[in-house]
Amino acid sequence: MNKQISIIIVTYNSESVIKECLESLDKYNDIEDKVEIIIVDNSPIFNIERFVNDLNLKLDIRLIHNPQNCGFGQGNNIGAKAARGELLFILNPDTILVEPIFKFLLKEFEDEKLTAAGFRLIDRDGNDNDSVGLLPEYNYIYLPRRVLNYLVIHLGLLSKFIFPWGADLIVRKKDFIKAGMFDEAMFLCNEEPDLTHRLNIEKVKIFDKNIVHLEGHTTEVHEVRFKEWLKTTQYYLEKYKNSYKRYLLFFIFRNYSKMILKKLFLKQSYLENNINKILIEEYKRVK
Repeated sequence: MNKQISIIIVTYNSESVIKECLESLDKYNDIEDKVEIIIVDNSPIFNIERFVNDLNLKLDIRLIHNPQNCGFGQGNNIGAKAARGELLFILNPDTILVEPIFKFLLKEFEDEKLTAAGFRLIDRDGNDNDSVGLLPEYNYIYLPRRVLNYLVIHLGLLSKFIFPWGADLIVRKKDFIKAGMFDEAMFLCNEEPDLTHRLNIEKVKIFDKNIVHLEGHTTEVHEVRFKEWLKTTQYYLEKYKNSYKRYLLFFIFRNYSKMILKKLFLKQSYLENNINKILIEEYKRVK
């Protein structure tokens, strides 16, 4: 049977969350054996093999062990090379389907102008998580999540300025390969906008259908992850001939503006304070 959709899930010690993900894929599979699941396990010990086999799911699942963990991008590239489907559906292990979406997805991609897509990501309570982001060269522009979602999901705007969140990114395999796949020099963060930049997007859509994404949004910035994000942001901007130092300056101004607005509405601004401390240190470091 020819595959139409290849779902690629990169894992790293993900047994605690992937069970619910796989069970939801099994429950809401509306195209039967036309979909395959490729799990690329970046963990040093291949524990997930027995774990997945014990679930006894009806899904066509292939397991690939990648003991040399070189990041999200490399893991997905391995999965893409092994994929037999026309569409690649890059999915995080901490996502949960809540309704059938595969027939809908195939119908949407009959539009040849559609280059990349994603779904609306929510938490368990139905609140919006990040589903779409501005490309780094525009990320100093502050658009609240609700406003950005409305412009993109409901009005279909900003195709040239956005990228689908990597928790659920859909792209044609032929386009993914032609674009050069994910840049493996980026270990963590910004792989999706970099790929989107190289896809020469004609149209990107975030579908108004929900997928639960368990990643939480706290009031504190994880310093290690944020600094890694800055590192790959610098790599991305310089790769496409943009000034990283100017970007930092704009970003600092944006966050000061947010702090002032929050104070006007008597809200705390711990997040912006923490971000600005790191950004100012980074600005001083960059020549």
